[in-house]
Amino acid sequence: ELPAGRTAFLPARHAGAALSLTASDGTGLRLAALQARSVLAGPLAFTELRLAFDNPLDRTLEGTFRVTLPPGATVSRLSMRLGEKWQEGEVVETQAARQAYEDFLHRKQDPALLEQAAGNEFSARVFPIPANGRKELVISYTQRLERGGEAYRLPLGGLPDVAQIEGEVYDGEGRQLGAFRRENWRPEGDFAVGLPAAGREGLRAGELVVARVTPLAQGAPDEPGPTAFLVDTSASRALGFDAQLRTLEALVQRLARGPAGAATPIAVIAHDQHPEVLYDGPASGFGPAALGRLRERGALGASDLGAALRAAGERARAAGLRRVVLLGDGVATAGDTDAALREHATALRAAGVERLDAVAIGGIRDDAALKRLTTAGLPRDGALIDADQDIDALWRRLAQLTQSSIAVQVAGASWWYPRSLEGVQPGDEVLVFAEVPPGQRVSIRVGDRTVTPTLAEAPRPLVERAVAAARIDSLLAAGATDPDTRRQVIALSTRHRVLSPYTSLLVLETERDYERFHIDRRALVDVLTVQQGRLSVDGRTTLPSDPLRAAAAAPPPSAPSPGDDREAKKSAEK
Repeated sequence: ELPAGRTAFLPARHAGAALSLTASDGTGLRLAALQARSVLAGPLAFTELRLAFDNPLDRTLEGTFRVTLPPGATVSRLSMRLGEKWQEGEVVETQAARQAYEDFLHRKQDPALLEQAAGNEFSARVFPIPANGRKELVISYTQRLERGGEAYRLPLGGLPDVAQIEGEVYDGEGRQLGAFRRENWRPEGDFAVGLPAAGREGLRAGELVVARVTPLAQGAPDEPGPTAFLVDTSASRALGFDAQLRTLEALVQRLARGPAGAATPIAVIAHDQHPEVLYDGPASGFGPAALGRLRERGALGASDLGAALRAAGERARAAGLRRVVLLGDGVATAGDTDAALREHATALRAAGVERLDAVAIGGIRDDAALKRLTTAGLPRDGALIDADQDIDALWRRLAQLTQSSIAVQVAGASWWYPRSLEGVQPGDEVLVFAEVPPGQRVSIRVGDRTVTPTLAEAPRPLVERAVAAARIDSLLAAGATDPDTRRQVIALSTRHRVLSPYTSLLVLETERDYERFHIDRRALVDVLTVQQGRLSVDGRTTLPSDPLRAAAAAPPPSAPSPGDDREAKKSAEK
């Protein structure tokens, strides 16, 4: 999508701002400064964001910080400036973290609490945000770059005007790949850096390995025929709703022009908390009238995916539909979730459905949940497809057979993940995580192919966190919710500073406060930062070069007058 070595601001993949800080009364706080530092090492990228928000009001506020990260990213750091130092957050079991936060909130001290929200969205409760003052935060995350040659993106699109914003991107050797610096600027898109398609296939730190492999070279066709399209019309889709409808229209048009022909029966089912069949007829008949009904329905309410899958089954049984294509974000906010939701997908088999595909749309989404639905046990597994592709690429994925139960083996490894691959198509790239004795050459067998990836040495904390996150994924993928699995996930999460569904990042005011709640601070030595273009475990409480302090010289904006507030409300209503 971007030639290697080139940088550009590309249209954002997400609708709306990727990050914000909003007071409990709905007041949006001004993003005064943003400093981003990223290090790209093989199939991993580490990103550190330093943020400064201004409170324009003359009263102290509690706020909610929200950030939408790339799919599959894992958070490892939350830090909050207290006076002239940075106080690091610790990974703590969620219920214990909430209790500590509430206790310190009532004492009017300075806590912060970061948790995973829906899909790849994370939210933090922050207090206090001083009157006419500034709140400064640092959040760091690691993301997987599964596809070689795919550009790295720093999500900036949708942000409002920022007084000072800058970013730097480096490779694993400390060489700068791209940079920008602006003042009083509204980003026109995500900052992207083109990466080479070939080169280092993975990373190694002692016994820890992360390697990128391509399981399949060739495939077979699986052209769609009679199809039910499930269209997510819940409130979470509001900002990207028009783009979602354009994707739906283009897919139906391709189906009508395909081998099955214009008379191919389809059903278009809108779903939020209540599914509704908005079109039922030949593919060639789907057009402006049906799209108008979808727009009239709008994007409102919760998302009950279980009810949507049941409606698809009923329509498939009545009309002989053999495929289901789900267009949405996979975030279920009503009805069944997790294992029960997968059972609804499996039940489509009894209705004659042979394959379920998911077109993942939106910035906030749950790719793992969508993957579980596409591999729920129908006669043929479906594909999980990123909607951020042109229609030809989307259609190729829908019209291509997938392969499943592809065994993965790593010679001499004491542990590796995944053990098998499901719903894979030619050209797909997969990351394999393993623990192999130091000095032993890494050999990975995927199906009937054996690869010996070229691995670069990398800082141990980076690879260690990636492997720990993969271990957590392996436990969660098994679907077990028993206390022992939960304990294992929490132990991995707290030991390696990797946030999980069962843990939170908690910032308290003093070391004594952590002691009072029996929170272990020993993991502090593993805090990763970016210093002079390289990953470092230094700089936990001081910032030798901190442009956010320079931005502090600019006074925060004045509080809006009552008239301004009324105009803001009118604008929001429009």
